Amino acid sequence: MCGFVAYPSGKNPETVIRSIGYRGLPEFIGHIEHEGFTFAHIALPFVNLDPKVAIQPVGNDFKGLFVGEVFNYNSDIFETDGQYVHDEFWFGESGFDSFHSFDGFWTYVTVMDDSLFGITDHLGIKPLYYRTDMDAMASEIDVLKLFGKVTIDETFMSNTMKWGYSPDARTPYNEIKQLPPGHYVYQGVVRSYWDWSKVKTGNLYNDMKRSVEARLGGQREVSMLLSGGLDSSIIYGLLKELGRDVTTIHVENQEKDFAHLVSSQLVDVSLDDVSDEEAVRIHQSPVDLGSVKPQIAMARKLRELGFYAVLTGDGADELFGGYRRAKEYDSQHSDTFAELPYYHLPKLDRTMMRSTIELRAPFLAPYIVKHALNTPYSRRNGEKKVLKETFKDIVPQEIINRDKHPLKTEKIRKDPTEQRRENDRLFRQIQMG
Repeated sequence: MCGFVAYPSGKNPETVIRSIGYRGLPEFIGHIEHEGFTFAHIALPFVNLDPKVAIQPVGNDFKGLFVGEVFNYNSDIFETDGQYVHDEFWFGESGFDSFHSFDGFWTYVTVMDDSLFGITDHLGIKPLYYRTDMDAMASEIDVLKLFGKVTIDETFMSNTMKWGYSPDARTPYNEIKQLPPGHYVYQGVVRSYWDWSKVKTGNLYNDMKRSVEARLGGQREVSMLLSGGLDSSIIYGLLKELGRDVTTIHVENQEKDFAHLVSSQLVDVSLDDVSDEEAVRIHQSPVDLGSVKPQIAMARKLRELGFYAVLTGDGADELFGGYRRAKEYDSQHSDTFAELPYYHLPKLDRTMMRSTIELRAPFLAPYIVKHALNTPYSRRNGEKKVLKETFKDIVPQEIINRDKHPLKTEKIRKDPTEQRRENDRLFRQIQMG
């Protein structure tokens, strides 16, 4: 997990990349000028901690910048997953199809014929943002404001007041867009490359176990958030089957008794208060802060405890029908291809990376997503039936039978519209300042 900025040469790359320096470690900064563009990168390395290998760009023969993790790269041939992506993109025989074999999350940016080329993963887990008025791309929104004037996108603001987020590729600014999941952008044109029919699956149990095991990789210790709900309990049960012992973090959310049914060795965390203004600044957007604020505090606690990576159950509700609305209608495609990429995943990326924490969600592996998309509504419909049936032998019955308890602040529970008004006011105030 890292951060990048690619832009027409001119501004000092050290200054630019340090504006998002929290996305990596200060000793892992690299930059290069190539064909009229500056490519700057800060790394949070996991698979190879040697600065000579982990710092991007690698070598004199520039190919591009990689952000994210590809857990199933061939470590016998490549020193890092970034080198693997470079090789597959430039020299692989299958072209874009090679991305369908990647297990992980990624953004990749390079230059072709004097124009930037950027591509993101199947769900935009590693978001890519780009300016529409010039050839510039980055891991976050605010850093792109360094390269020119921006104006408020009132449709984005209106969508956020209505739904809590904007279910499309808009950002708060007319001049900055998010690359849709499974797409690439080149010379201002956005095109889809992802094809779910090219993702291979086995059975759900074994694939989920494979996903959990893959996300334990690297040379840094991985922790786990154990809420006491179904999704994190499934992950913990599979960890036990794998014989892997990880530190389990429990965030106080009135669910401790359920979490103790799974593990007696919990590190309890009480969340500190985060102000609305601080949350808006960190999220770089006026979206609902019901879970943004606790996630910011949670990431800070993980960092205080010495971790750089954490396993979570994120994505299971959207994919397998865990929300109340899924009892009333089949919300899966909206949940998966609107709420996840344009609200939930960017929120997780910015709140976690602000504390230099890489979030790894086994339910978001491409092959697990495909399992969900192939699961009929009758086996999801607000109860996550397929998950309960598949993993009933490794999850306590009390957790199988319990209701969902979402992580939200009391303020957003009581009056979401009033909170949205306050977020809108704070965001506009910050922009004027």
